[in-house]
Amino acid sequence: MDYFEQLGVSRSSSTIDIKKAYRKLANKYHPDRNDGTEAKEKFQLIQQAYDVISDPKKRAVYLKQNYTVITNPREVADSFWDSALS
Repeated sequence: MDYFEQLGVSRSSSTIDIKKAYRKLANKYHPDRNDGTEAKEKFQLIQQAYDVISDPKKRAVYLKQNYTVITNPREVADSFWDSALS
């Protein structure tokens, strides 16, 4: 699953929006607050997603490596030609 989908934010979300989404989900699925069997696993996935996309350097690497979800093919083509011509 895509890290942005796990947090429920778009790829163009600001760090503030990412942090808000993380806090909301962390409060909901934190093992101390939620006794469900899936809560611990879900919390770990949320934590991992936040660690990657909240850091600008890690986020850039993640976005470059992860083209599994193509929302706009034109962006991919432009990105390819920008990197090929530079």
